[in-house]
Amino acid sequence: MNIEKVLNTIKNNEISSTYLLYGEEDFFIDKITSFFTKYVIPESEKIFNEKIFYGKQTDVFSLISSLKSFPMTGDRQLIILKEAQKLGNISELSNYLDCPIHSTIFVICYKSKNIDKRKKWVKLAQKNGILIESKLLYAQQISRWIQYNLEEKHIKIENSAEALLVDFLGNDLSKITNAINKLSNIITDGVISAENVRRHIGVHRHYNTFELQNALSSKDSNKVISIVNYFISNQKQFPLPLIIGLLFSFYSKLIILHSTQIHSDKELAGKIKVHPFFINVYKIGCKNYSFQDCIRIISLLHNADLKSKGIKGSFDYSFIKDLMFRILV
Repeated sequence: MNIEKVLNTIKNNEISSTYLLYGEEDFFIDKITSFFTKYVIPESEKIFNEKIFYGKQTDVFSLISSLKSFPMTGDRQLIILKEAQKLGNISELSNYLDCPIHSTIFVICYKSKNIDKRKKWVKLAQKNGILIESKLLYAQQISRWIQYNLEEKHIKIENSAEALLVDFLGNDLSKITNAINKLSNIITDGVISAENVRRHIGVHRHYNTFELQNALSSKDSNKVISIVNYFISNQKQFPLPLIIGLLFSFYSKLIILHSTQIHSDKELAGKIKVHPFFINVYKIGCKNYSFQDCIRIISLLHNADLKSKGIKGSFDYSFIKDLMFRILV
């Protein structure tokens, strides 16, 4: 079910007795849960009719007992099970889910992972309630999501600002939402610029992963080393796994582009799941790195990853500089 549709049904009091929220994107699970706590039980009844359980701290039989109880005041109670993936003997919920109490609204939050739909308790939750999958968004989907959220605020964002925001914060929707809210309160002309993002979200103008990717793509060795030296001096802000992961993603995408016959920029961006604003960086990269170059670099990155984990000899963060020379050669 569409997330926006779910939120509207909750606001309009069109509510089922059971909801199973699951998936790898925690943001939407938290968003839906917040709507349940905001709209379902009146403030005056919350102390009696709203209960929150946490999987790791909860005994499943105590939970079932609460589910089967009746509201003390009003006509319904809300019971939310957070971190359901940590609940022991979760299969014991089957008996309740087979015949849920209509005065109980039961919300199961199964975060950061998918569920096995072959399990009996999941089948029963689907049969007698609503299953909602919260999927991770790809770069283009995040772009549309940012645009949608800003339209509600009657605010526009420059393409370069949007791309910089996504590059710096990745697909962490919670961080992106916080950044959007912060920028929305700061700007005065209704448009978020790249300079706004750099100044207020902590992205250094010249030294960030976005600029490293650009420099590597164009084989600007002086700029690459300058950025890497900055990273070495700010290791907490730029942990090695972040850099290796970025480079692995970049060169893997170049391999995909080398292997495709597509020529449209929009289709190419869709193929490698990046914001269309970035596609020129990848096209330049394809000109400067052959298919075999990319295969060689992926191997270098794999060895660097093992070395950073102590599997292949001792580790010193500064070896990243040597890695850059090997990539650029």
